Amino acid sequence: MPPMKNLRHLLIALSLVAGSAFAADSEKAMFGIELGSRFNYPACERGEDALTKRHCYNAKQTVKTAWGTEEQQLFYPRASIVPYARGELTVEVVNGVIEAVHVHTWGIEAQSNALEALKKKYGPPARSHSEKMKGLRSRFPVQYAEWDAKDYSVRFEGVITSVDWGRITLGTPKYFALRGNKPASKTAP
Repeated sequence: MPPMKNLRHLLIALSLVAGSAFAADSEKAMFGIELGSRFNYPACERGEDALTKRHCYNAKQTVKTAWGTEEQQLFYPRASIVPYARGELTVEVVNGVIEAVHVHTWGIEAQSNALEALKKKYGPPARSHSEKMKGLRSRFPVQYAEWDAKDYSVRFEGVITSVDWGRITLGTPKYFALRGNKPASKTAP
């Protein structure tokens, strides 16, 4: 094959892979981490974190939460850049089973890209709204959206603590019940 044709095929393949970080995942998974599966990831080796070629967790950052989960900071392989994702994932585990996956985002700057990726994967949200953040001097409204299914829910918060931090949460009904904020039913406005 001529070199130009190979390059064209390579570029097409790369564009398909880089299209969405969620595209290859099932609806109950983000960045290769699936709800309801066992947390069987190895601890990261020294120097292995943001540039890891595999899933691994930072054993020194394991935290017990007030609502009864164990939080793990999980690094994931980054074959392509995901423009809205920031840092490692936070995975919440109960009795060795993954009940929630949190993807941290770049807040206001990345909320449009993150929301579009979620809509592409889950369809239109069951509920969404936007609001100006008081006290954060933001000129742009913060986006919020939620998707509900029988055995999982997705929540998107464009901003959580400051204008440059947002979050996507994929969680089971058990996780949301532990947090005391059960997802609304599909028929809710």
